[in-house]
Amino acid sequence: MHMMNWIRGGMALGLGLVLAGCGGPESQEANTPELGAVQQGINKVANSGFEAAPPGSYNYTVLTTGATTLTNWTVGGSIKVMHSTYKTPNSGTKSIDLNGYGAGSIEQTISTVPGNGYTVRFYVALPPSCTGTRNATLTYGPSTASVSNSLPGWTLRTYVFTATTVSTLIKLQSTSSGVSCGLAIDDFTVDGP
Repeated sequence: MHMMNWIRGGMALGLGLVLAGCGGPESQEANTPELGAVQQGINKVANSGFEAAPPGSYNYTVLTTGATTLTNWTVGGSIKVMHSTYKTPNSGTKSIDLNGYGAGSIEQTISTVPGNGYTVRFYVALPPSCTGTRNATLTYGPSTASVSNSLPGWTLRTYVFTATTVSTLIKLQSTSSGVSCGLAIDDFTVDGP
């Protein structure tokens, strides 16, 4: 009997130690413009890796405003769906260049719960034959952020927001105008409850 109480006490202590390390302020993302009470769970973005996109017969396919072939995403301006034969994606077989014939955008409205925290994550890179710095504006919940990159390799970007409405617009808009290559994007997720 005494041994059983000791085992129960040890298990409770172990569970307490495990739980004590979860979810504290030090576990929030470090480079975020806005910190909220983030509850991780489900990715709310459909087609987050851009895999449900037109296959095309070339290294990339240009989509323009109103295109419906990038499943679950709304396209503005023009963008490129880059195939792995053109740009090695962060994962899967496709990624997005936010500039097709010029500056473009992608957006999706997701379901959110007001007062809950969400984490936006995506990878950025430069498309092939693209030099210099490419820029975009991220709209996420009540916030916006400038996103820049000048490196060809994939780099993770992370942002946190607290939802204020039951549906939230998530949008990436190229601000690199007058050029045919913009910021490359892959694996775009928004995690929350």
